[in-house]
Amino acid sequence: MTLQHILLGLVTSGISTLGFCMLMKLPPKRFPTAVMGGMLTNLVYDLIALSLGNLLLAAGSAALFVALYSDIGARLMRTPAISLLIPCLIPIVPGSYLYYTIYHLFNQNIDGFVYYGKGALQIGLGIAVGMSLASVLFNVSLYLWKQIKDRLPS
Repeated sequence: MTLQHILLGLVTSGISTLGFCMLMKLPPKRFPTAVMGGMLTNLVYDLIALSLGNLLLAAGSAALFVALYSDIGARLMRTPAISLLIPCLIPIVPGSYLYYTIYHLFNQNIDGFVYYGKGALQIGLGIAVGMSLASVLFNVSLYLWKQIKDRLPS
């Protein structure tokens, strides 16, 4: 993976996130935050996939990032977190892996089917685990913050 590949990924992830924002009829004032989130999510995914070569860790880390990003952004913008979370996740959805899994299944290429199916499962599981971990971390930190805040003298 070269620098050109990463830059192209950033541009295409920004465009795809913007298109999904329009499709979801998100208010235009939220477009920049969502597009930036989609681009950063893709950057996290690419950098971890490049350095570690593990799709599960790359997708999990990117999903953890996007979940925290959308929770913080939602609080700052006073909007539901899901309105930022879904568009920002679009760049890491394993669409090509799912396509090629079915393609190789129909062409009876078992090796290709297993390779792409394994990749799709790793990315899907990584997204699920990363988002779950982010939810736990965010809620625990909010709980601890409230506990500390309640104990402080007013």
